[in-house]
Amino acid sequence: MQKKKAVSILISVAVSIILIWILLSQIEIGDFVRTFAQIYYPALLAFMAMSLAAATLRSWRYKWLLHPQHIGWGNIFLVTFIRNLFVDLFPARIGSLSYIYILNRKLNYSFEAATSTFVIAFIFDFLTLSPFLVISILSVGLGSTTLSSTSLLAISLLFLLIICLILLKITQLSHLFLNALQHLLKLLNLKERRWAKITVEKISLTIAELIQIKKRRIYWPLFFLSLGIRLAKYGSLYILLFSLLRSHGFSLENLSFPKTILGITGAELTSALPIKGIGGFGTWESAWALTLMLLGFKSQIAILSSGVHLITNLFEYFLGILSILILALPFIKSKR
Repeated sequence: MQKKKAVSILISVAVSIILIWILLSQIEIGDFVRTFAQIYYPALLAFMAMSLAAATLRSWRYKWLLHPQHIGWGNIFLVTFIRNLFVDLFPARIGSLSYIYILNRKLNYSFEAATSTFVIAFIFDFLTLSPFLVISILSVGLGSTTLSSTSLLAISLLFLLIICLILLKITQLSHLFLNALQHLLKLLNLKERRWAKITVEKISLTIAELIQIKKRRIYWPLFFLSLGIRLAKYGSLYILLFSLLRSHGFSLENLSFPKTILGITGAELTSALPIKGIGGFGTWESAWALTLMLLGFKSQIAILSSGVHLITNLFEYFLGILSILILALPFIKSKR
């Protein structure tokens, strides 16, 4: 296991170095430095404010999902900031599982409460992706660019349909998964193992929690709250992009919010890759630059603008590391 982890880290570092080197070789390093030196600070502060607004909405959604169990705003902010730190740090979005770990192991919430709320929030994050994609594609102009094609529009609508079905049939799908797991354990003669019994029990309790959340009939409010989270996220990155490119003659109007959304989506798809650059560096910037070039941006501007990833990561790492340090304080132990 240690060897596999070491190899995985080395591959991620190598991917980051190679891709970043390729990108930087396409521009003048001086231009990159000047772009950061001439960043527009009012817009940078606006980005930070909107990022905090997105974190507040995300924390609110977690509090809502955990109800009737109480969690204070302080603790849920710590959980959210730590989750934001790790979600981009590891491949395939497994970093988001830190939400379950912090709630269960550090704040003493039950595993099933943490897992059920994580699953629902995760589904709603994907559910709100398609509406923004569809609107952006139509706003850019169907067929006007490679990324505003009819095919991408159809894929977005199909993805929306699939996520809706998963949400509506979440308990049935969970039962199918549990039954399949029990059958597999039985075939492998592992059913009576202690860890197998605990696993089955925890999954059963999580399904019961999912049923309770569904009975509360809060899907529509959660959907609109999740739309707000995604809008705040996209808006913050749009403002940050403006703060970087203002010195290159760009305004909020000619940056195009819909194109920015498509660029962000293209870049964030790299988070689902099993192998990516360490912290997403290299893979995120490459996907972002390629997406913007396909949308008609000049290659130099597309590469320079990928610096938004460095700024967002530094901001989220600062908040996340600070939250970890606060959570380590002796008087922050549980929900009680």
